[in-house]
Order: sequence, then structure tokens, then C-alpha cells
Amino acid sequence: MALLLLILVMRRDRKERSRAAAEANSRSLTREIMAALPGTEPTGEAYRDASPEQRLAAVSHLSRLVRGEDRARLTAFVDRHDLVDRVLAKTRRRRTARRVDAVRALGGVGGAQAIAALQDMLRNDRALPVRLEAAAMLARLEALPPATVLLDALSLEDVPITPLHHALFRALAPHRADELLKLAQRRFTPALRALIVDALGWTDDYSTLGALEEASRSPETEVRLAALAAGTRLNHPAAGKWIEPLLADPEQGVRAQAARACATMGLRSALPTIERMRRDPSRWVRLRAHEAVAALGGTA
Repeated sequence: MALLLLILVMRRDRKERSRAAAEANSRSLTREIMAALPGTEPTGEAYRDASPEQRLAAVSHLSRLVRGEDRARLTAFVDRHDLVDRVLAKTRRRRTARRVDAVRALGGVGGAQAIAALQDMLRNDRALPVRLEAAAMLARLEALPPATVLLDALSLEDVPITPLHHALFRALAPHRADELLKLAQRRFTPALRALIVDALGWTDDYSTLGALEEASRSPETEVRLAALAAGTRLNHPAAGKWIEPLLADPEQGVRAQAARACATMGLRSALPTIERMRRDPSRWVRLRAHEAVAALGGTA
């Protein structure tokens, strides 16, 4: 028993010493990179001893701390030392988790080389988690590819739709309204169609209202809910003509959200219908109806 405790103590001591040495090396590496940013001084011993992944991780860490001219110098440093190409050459043959780490480091670095590398990984990496992380980093850098590329790269016709997928399509929506409108006309699973319809609300483009009206008549509940959410976000009075009929939708969730949408958009013409909804069989609908009546200035 005493021997076992001794071994455990020695192992912990070794780990702590190793961790302390790694932290000291990381600090030295960071200092050397900062000193070398202007391009007038060579890198030091810590930089020469570090692996390409460690160098890129240090640059990624620094990118969160610097702004303006220093950020531009950091990107130039990455290009000057070919860090992106060296990291990609080593990570392509490694485990998925290591490639995900490399993607995150590239996202922290930014710059034309990093964006090109991320777009290549999004399209061609064999592992879906890596492609998904690459898409997230491209969204962070405001460099997402066309919606059709994203749809194919993330296998969205074959996988469950997640909140991250919604966030990605909302991020590209302001620049891709025409692409999303074309996708909205294609046949997809209800969840994927709902994703596209929801993104239309983030385009800030009123030309999408026709597609949202069509989606509001979809036989799929989640698509009608997405149309409600998108129409509410666009907040255009013309959406009222198809939002108000949804107050009588057979699905309680749609009726509840329609009442909320009317309140948010100030559609007082819907007030008589919403007042009657306070007697709806669904407690959830009744709650939303009471809130909407109060917001629209109806009778208590």
C-alpha cells in the first residue's frame, strides 16, 4: 500500500513538473513571437524547439489579445513562416480530435491563408466533426461559403439539424438571400426546410416575404413555426396577412406562436381573434393569448 502511494505521488509530481515546464515554454514562445512581429528580429530558441501546432496555438492565443496593427502583423507572421501549410501537412494524417484542434487554431489566427485552409477542410475533410468545426470558424471570420456548399459539406440532408446548424445559416443569411430563396423551393426533409425558412428571417430582405407566406401553408408544423419566427423577425406589416390565419392553426404550438407574433408586430386587427383564444383548450395557447391581448391593449 505504501509503495502504491509512493508511485502515485511520484507520478503526480512528474505531471506537475511537466505542466509547469510546458507553461514556461508557452510563455517564452509567446514572448518570442511578439518580439518577432515587426520582422526585424529572428525567432529564438523556444520558437525553434516548438512544433508547428504549438507555434500556431501560440499565435492563436495572441490573436485574442491584440488588435489593429499588431493583429495585421500577426497574420503576416503566420504567412511569413508558412505556419498554416506546416500544420495542415502534419494534421491530415492524425486523429479527428487533433484536426479539430488545428481548425480552432486556424480560426483564431485568421487571414487569407487560414481562411483558404478552413474552406478546404470544410469541403474535403473525411470527418464530419472537423467539417462542422471548420464551418463554425469560417462563420467567426465572416467567410462562410455559399449556402449550397455548406449544405453539402455538412451532410444536412442526412444528419439531425442542430442549433449550431441554425446559427451557421443565420450567419450567412444577410449575404445569401437569393441562394436561400432558391433552396426554399427545393424538396428537403421538414427539419432542413425549417432551417432554411428560419434563415430567411435573418436576411433583412423583404423580398423573402413571398417564400415565407408559402412556407406558412406547409403541411409540416416545424416549417410553419419557422415561417412565423422569420416573419416576426422581419417585422413587415405585409406579413400580417398570413400570420393572422395561423391563429386558427390545428397545432397548439403554432397558435401560441402566432399570438405571440401578432403581439410583437402590433397587429391589432388580430385582437378579436386573440381575445377568443383566451378560451382555447390548450393552457399554453391561453397563456400566450392573455399576454398578446395585454400587449395589444385589449380588454383584461
